[in-house]
Amino acid sequence: MKILMVGAGSMSESLVKGWIDSGISPQSITMTNRADRSRLVTLADQYGVQTTTDEQIEQYDVVVLAMQPEGVLGYVSQKTWTNQLVISVAAHITPLEIETVTNCGAVSAMPNTPVAFRTGMTGLWFGEQLSESYRQQTIELFERIGETVETNHTTMPYLMAAAGCSPAFFYEIVGAMTPVLTGAGFDEQAARRIIAQAMKGSAELLLHEDRPTAALIEDVAAPGGPTDRGVHVLREHHISQAMYAALMESAREES
Repeated sequence: MKILMVGAGSMSESLVKGWIDSGISPQSITMTNRADRSRLVTLADQYGVQTTTDEQIEQYDVVVLAMQPEGVLGYVSQKTWTNQLVISVAAHITPLEIETVTNCGAVSAMPNTPVAFRTGMTGLWFGEQLSESYRQQTIELFERIGETVETNHTTMPYLMAAAGCSPAFFYEIVGAMTPVLTGAGFDEQAARRIIAQAMKGSAELLLHEDRPTAALIEDVAAPGGPTDRGVHVLREHHISQAMYAALMESAREES
């Protein structure tokens, strides 16, 4: 399987790192990037991938469109397609838009950057022209680097907000918590690691628990104890409303 990555931004690099770590040969991955050619040299040195500045689409089995959304349809309209599996990771681009131009089966995928460490969450919106074999190939490709869930035109914007955008929300929370620990005497790296490990463990517990989150909070929030007092502060500051508003704003398609 020969993969072409069109674009060399952070998401493209995260996918490449995760796939290589999963066992895909770097020699089977080619990257191209029109905005910053020097970055191709850096990525080739770091990961051992192939690079090109004049990609010939017919040479590849899978083409991953990882550029800015406004460039996707213009790019695909300029190329000659011969039944490649076309995967777009650009927000708000539908499989139908790509299939109409390429006459190939297309998938709109929304991974998040933790795919770099094979702990990602990817939403997959399958096009109507996609064959069953390409559908399975897509699932297998992304399950190498995390979990997948099928989405559609209704659910994809909310999946994008909850999985694609939320890492930035989590980093915002970490950034807000870190000064408390550095103020107490921890250095910044130690403080961040303490918080990150607590978040990692809590996420792992969530993946193995079926009980509602309220019950999980009760497990660690004895009435009147330090956790309970902290949770009350969060609720007084309306954290649930803030998170709801953030997700809805991220899910909103720009007009």
